[in-house]
Formats: sequence, structure tokens, C-alpha cells
Amino acid sequence: MAKIVCTGMACLDYLFKVQRLPEGGGKFFATNYRAAPGGPAAAAGIAVAALGHEPVFIGRLGDDQVGRDILRHLQDRGVDISHVKLVTDQTSQVSSVIIEDTGERQIINYSSSSLDPDPDWIDKQHLAGADFLLTDVRWPEGTERALRLARELGIPSLIDADIAPVDISGLADLATYTIFSERGLEMVSGLKDLEAGLARITDSSSTWPAVTSGEKGSYWLKEGKLHRCPAESIEAVDTCGAGDVFHGAFAVAMAEQKEIDEAMRFAGVVAALKCQSFGGSLGVPNRTAVDSYLSSSRF
Repeated sequence: MAKIVCTGMACLDYLFKVQRLPEGGGKFFATNYRAAPGGPAAAAGIAVAALGHEPVFIGRLGDDQVGRDILRHLQDRGVDISHVKLVTDQTSQVSSVIIEDTGERQIINYSSSSLDPDPDWIDKQHLAGADFLLTDVRWPEGTERALRLARELGIPSLIDADIAPVDISGLADLATYTIFSERGLEMVSGLKDLEAGLARITDSSSTWPAVTSGEKGSYWLKEGKLHRCPAESIEAVDTCGAGDVFHGAFAVAMAEQKEIDEAMRFAGVVAALKCQSFGGSLGVPNRTAVDSYLSSSRF
């Protein structure tokens, strides 16, 4: 069993199922509702646990009821929360997620600007015994701190490089792997074209870059040429957290010493299976379901 440290954001997602995403003002009625732990690093940790490994979450939460609910959800799903910092008189992050019948979603996130960003409380002890580090970019100061410590300790690392509140272009050089969202890649590379953006990151950084592109699949450069892993053909019910789960599954695959091609397929399958049920991170499949799917499908 690998120990995978996940550093970054945790929030509480309030998920509402509707037939179609709302347009304009008005009152709308949901057909289903769930509250689930969210945030890139936290959801990745839930995926790590579901896939049979040991996740440790490092992050900040307000010492409030929402923060305590998040911790309970994470602990119930097998995530080690002993390295979470609770900040007195601060508000934990929440998101309202509206999901239509196609699985597409709209997210409104609230993040308190007063939540102390200082990461100096993270030290080598927090990463002791880790086999892999996963970070998101929603707490850039914590991401940089964790990546530098991981490099000193010789721990391979991954950045979930989605959109961020600040410029994150300097972080990629600290990570072994960087998997971007399309918008994240454009923001860092300055280029809309995926192949050109990946090439620019490759030329300017020591990281190995890739990009996820929803139903199109994922892309990376292999021997200088664009390589694609197609998305699985599934009927999506809820895409919330799919990217987060993809990153968690990729971290698992690398901790298991899988080759890149196999790791990207594995991550794509886990993310796709997650999309088949409503509930955000609560829809993460277990290892038995993933292995069964892989054994019955051809790539």
C-alpha cells in the first residue's frame, strides 16, 4: 500500500441535480441533492483511498461547522486528516454545484480571502514515509512549500494544474508531473493549441506535462509527438470532481510504478466510472470495479 500525500483545497460541495442548467434569473427546482466533500486535493485523496492506498490530506480549514463536516466526510472515506490546520474564526470553503441531466455542471465557489495562506507550518515530518505527493493550485503557497520539501526528500510529485488565483507558471518546474486542465494549460503556456502548449511547457520546464480535455480524453507528448488517450464511452450523470479523481488515480498509478500510457488510461477509466453516478466525489469507484472494467475492455 502506497502513502500518497494530497496537499491543497478541501471544501463542502452542495450538489443540485436539474434537468437543464439555469439561464438568467428565477426560481429553479432540483430533482436530487447531496452534500459531498470536494476540492481538488481532497477529492483526489478520496480516490486514492477507494483505489486501495493510504491518502494523507494537508490543508487549511476554518474551525467552523462546515470545516468539521468536511473532516468527518474525509475521515469516513479513509483519508488521514491528522495534518489539517483548523484556523479559529475563519470560514471554510463551500461550493454550490448545479448538475444537469447530461452530467455538465456549473460551480460557484466561496473561498475566504482571510484564511491564512502561510505554509511554513508544513515540514518534512508531514511528508515522512510518503511514496508520492499530489498538489492542487488553489493554495499556491502550500503547493510550493510541499513541492520543495518533496524534492528535498526525493518524493515524486504531481500538480493538478487547473485555473488558479495567481500565476502558477513557476510551480511546474518543481514537480515531476504536471497535468493541466485546458484552461490551466492556456493560462501557463499562453497558447490555445494543446500540442503547442505542451511543447512550450516541455521546452521551458523540467516537468512532464499532460492535459485533460473532458470527453475528448487526455493528451501528452511522446517522443515529440502528440499522444492521445481517448475518453471512455459512458453515459455521464455527474462530471463534478472527474478531473480531481483523474489526478488521484494517476498518482496511484505512478505509485504502483505503471508506465505513462497505462497510467493515463487507468486514470481516465477511474474518472469515467465516477461520472456514472450522482454525488461528486462520493461516486468514486472502488478498485474492484475499476479492475473489472479494465479486464473486460480493450484499449
